[in-house]
Amino acid sequence: MLYWKDYVGHEPELKGKRKKFDNTIYTFDIETTSFFILNGKQYNILDYLKLLKKQQEQAIFMSNMYIWMFSINDRVYFGRTWDEFYAFLLRLEHWGTNAKKYVFVHNLAYEFEFLRNKFTFKNVFARKSRNVIKCELENFNIELRCSCMMSRSIT
Repeated sequence: MLYWKDYVGHEPELKGKRKKFDNTIYTFDIETTSFFILNGKQYNILDYLKLLKKQQEQAIFMSNMYIWMFSINDRVYFGRTWDEFYAFLLRLEHWGTNAKKYVFVHNLAYEFEFLRNKFTFKNVFARKSRNVIKCELENFNIELRCSCMMSRSIT
């Protein structure tokens, strides 16, 4: 894995006659952690079961991303913050091509819950509310696609 700032471009595989698209294999994934807050203090999620019923009702569940990974063919780039991911996408657009990029995300519905607070989307296609199959990042020529739905590995 390479730190995202190590990305200095790649050779895109352009396809299509009328509408050009980049046939390079792009994938994206995040890793997250969960915790809860009770009376202004942060606790490990495993401690939730030790709480009294009233305390459980007062607990506020939280989760956050602690690493993202973006692969381009056989190279994987990573970063720790959403700002770094945004900067990486800017770099990808700058060093790459203007052709549309299709990025595969395994279980896009999950990642979308985190992404929707940081990015603006257009053309969101979902089976039902919060079950996104594909969407486009508004500020980039990128379409995210759910590889789970494409492989039928989830229902």
